[in-house]
Amino acid sequence: MRFHHHSIVALALVVFASTADARPSGPVDPNWPCQAVRVPSLKVAQVWPGPPIDGATGVWRDDEDVAALVHEIAQRRVPLNEAQARIQTFAQRAGADRQAKLLKVVAGLFSVMNAERSSVIDGLDRAGARQKELAATLRDDNERLQQLQSGANDSAAQTNQLQQKVTWEAEVFQDRRQSLRYACDVPRKIEQRLLALAKTVSQQLQ
Repeated sequence: MRFHHHSIVALALVVFASTADARPSGPVDPNWPCQAVRVPSLKVAQVWPGPPIDGATGVWRDDEDVAALVHEIAQRRVPLNEAQARIQTFAQRAGADRQAKLLKVVAGLFSVMNAERSSVIDGLDRAGARQKELAATLRDDNERLQQLQSGANDSAAQTNQLQQKVTWEAEVFQDRRQSLRYACDVPRKIEQRLLALAKTVSQQLQ
């Protein structure tokens, strides 16, 4: 069922304002569209409590076995339990090099998944900026429409054309908002997966 255009516009503008009000207090990116605090990049200590991986950070790509495992299990389309099982198998086959190789795995996972997460956040920033611009356009067009409707020389054709434009803008705003609800959860999902994989590596070092 389609709402009357006034209802759509009012809902879109109220949603935009309430989303902005719901953001955490303090310095924030004005284009950030999510309620969660914007954290552009993770730190190793946030996901890895084990031995230092500094020595493995720049060399994990040089180990073909490590690099292949990292790029395989970092992908979210690979079920988490399957990725964890592959870590366990990798650790069992590593032999005397187990610790060195597993630390490279952690370094690789952090590098790849943190970069992916940062890329998603940059995309959310861009989407937020577009949503902000659309909200401003919608607000201005709605004010123009109200002026036309209240004017003495109301042109029916011009009013109808602008009314259709405002309704379309409001619907696009709502569709984008729905998409952003899911997209805003992606950085958290990447972080949770990284934490789970790092925990599995840690268990293989014990």
